[in-house]
Amino acid sequence: GRSRPTDMKTHPIQGMPVMAARCKTCPFNEGGCEEVRTTVMARIMTMASQTCHTTGVAHGRPDTHLCRGARDVQLRAFHALGVLSEPTDAAWAATCGQLGIVPPAS
Repeated sequence: GRSRPTDMKTHPIQGMPVMAARCKTCPFNEGGCEEVRTTVMARIMTMASQTCHTTGVAHGRPDTHLCRGARDVQLRAFHALGVLSEPTDAAWAATCGQLGIVPPAS
């Protein structure tokens, strides 16, 4: 059947780096898959960060990186909400540090 935002596998992501740039198949690119983008957006704003579809389990490999496109959405949203001082990875890492959360590796 069709997946829902709650239909997800969980993987430990503490310390997992974010992709430096969006991969060419990122659903957040212009022309990216809208169904995947919508599902991922619901997930990243309510539950968890997204691993990159290109580097991980979608291709039978262990997850190694977080999705750059998804993180960019989180950065903009959390900045707009006042959670982050600016929509950057550095602000994300600083806020994680203040909250005692292990930020992504650099």
